[in-house]
Amino acid sequence: MYLKEKEMSNIALEFGSNLFGKLKPDIKNRLQNVINFPSQKSWENTHTIILNKKRFTTLWQAVCKVDPTFQITRRSGKDWDRIPSKKILIKAINTAVFKGDTKEDLN
Repeated sequence: MYLKEKEMSNIALEFGSNLFGKLKPDIKNRLQNVINFPSQKSWENTHTIILNKKRFTTLWQAVCKVDPTFQITRRSGKDWDRIPSKKILIKAINTAVFKGDTKEDLN
């Protein structure tokens, strides 16, 4: 059985965690917003969210892992060169949440 993209992201968000435990509804809503409407504003509002407390993996780190061409630095106050696509965001979140328990999983 294949899951639709929306179902995949919803499931991953339910299992995501940060330093305070499971992701709170407002955090999940912000992440769902960047998935549904990727933009400078939504990406800026979510790129530092921790998705996996065991690895302290942020959304930005997860995106860089699944898309090695994504920028790894950004000057303060400057726009992002590009915003990750919906497909990349979903893949990054799923990878960070479900495959990010050990360093080897993310390599």
